Amino acid sequence: MTPVMKKQYYWGYLVVLLSLLATLTIYFASMWYYDGWYDYRLKYLAKIGSMSSTMLMCWAFLLATRFRIIEMLFGGLDKAYKAHRWVGESAFFLIFLHPIFLALDPKHDFFRFFWIDYLPGEELHYYVARMSGIAALFIFILLVAFSLWIPMRYHRWKQTHNFFGLLLILVVFHGVVAHGEITSYPFLLAWFTIWVTMALLGFLYIRLLYHWFGPLHDYVVHHIEQLGDITEIYLESHRAYRKLRHHPGQFIYIYFDSPELSAEPHPFSISSEPQSDRLRISVKQLGDWTKKVSELEKGEHAYVWGPYGKFGDHYFEHADKETVLIGGGIGITPFLSIVKDTAFRTKERNEAYLFYSYDKEGEDYYRDEVGQIDADTDHFQTILHCAEKEDYLSVEKIKEAVGEDLSDKVFLICGPKPMMDTLQEQLLEEGVPYEHIFKEDFSVI
Repeated sequence: MTPVMKKQYYWGYLVVLLSLLATLTIYFASMWYYDGWYDYRLKYLAKIGSMSSTMLMCWAFLLATRFRIIEMLFGGLDKAYKAHRWVGESAFFLIFLHPIFLALDPKHDFFRFFWIDYLPGEELHYYVARMSGIAALFIFILLVAFSLWIPMRYHRWKQTHNFFGLLLILVVFHGVVAHGEITSYPFLLAWFTIWVTMALLGFLYIRLLYHWFGPLHDYVVHHIEQLGDITEIYLESHRAYRKLRHHPGQFIYIYFDSPELSAEPHPFSISSEPQSDRLRISVKQLGDWTKKVSELEKGEHAYVWGPYGKFGDHYFEHADKETVLIGGGIGITPFLSIVKDTAFRTKERNEAYLFYSYDKEGEDYYRDEVGQIDADTDHFQTILHCAEKEDYLSVEKIKEAVGEDLSDKVFLICGPKPMMDTLQEQLLEEGVPYEHIFKEDFSVI
């Protein structure tokens, strides 16, 4: 993460940090109050690792709930998911402090500590605690490997997350049978009980209850249009009083009640403006699921959760500055919602530029759509960019269209991760403040 934190990231990460500091403060205060100091000093590192890791695991569960307060703290659900991955990885690496520094205790044989035999003089409950801890560590390694490092299809990737709840339960079991500080010191026990309960309830909500109690809206497929390898799905509200109300640039999770498609909800940007009678999503064919959506038929039921995201809000929050919108490939979709919005087309403000970048000739499927808005809107200009003919989009090409000085402009970028990361790096080198660059990035999921 860039050293200079954006305003929308600040509060979320600060709250996570403060919860860690509060945990360690309660731990050391309890040690002082009950005079429970260790003779083996490295044990403190083991305890710091286990308690910090457990807290971050709880945060990882909460960051996956899609609750509004989480989205507000981190400035968007995509940012919350980035934090979800960051705290999950941090929890994973921190947990190794616990067994390593316990095993380094001179009274233990380091390698035998990790084996299934009883240690000399080891009581049964300590043996159970040690074995459950080693089992939890092994499961944690497997789940992180499957979640982050082993490529797999989206629905299988999501299924691996179902086991993290069992992992947290095993961690709790380990802590209880170990009879350690958490269960010995009342305030520390109450603190962890609250956090673990919230985490498990969050897990239960997102994995089992979200289908019924999330922000659900009933839609049916009205019609489908095919634009090359992009399937446009137009949805009509099944119940007018439950029609989704979205802001420009937001996204939804959607599941189609079709025998051809798996039941796992998938995220897609809304590519229709808020004033439209129908909800449109544009699905690029990237895998089996996204290819099969072209087989949907009129009238098939769609379950829609949302809306989520604050990407479009950044445009309207910076009405005093010129704005550069950059959409790469299917990353153009949130900008379609923004530039077709009535407030965008009618509100007097500084110039807005839309760079529509696509790979090959003929893949500019939305040329006419954005071109019509360009023709009808005084403060809006569209720049088409074909990578096959002009090489990849760069800051130099952007400067040719919007002027040499980029430092006072705001940039919204959505597209392939390499494109977004490269452009952000180039913009920072040009003196654009980090807090003026906004990316919609779901590469984490």
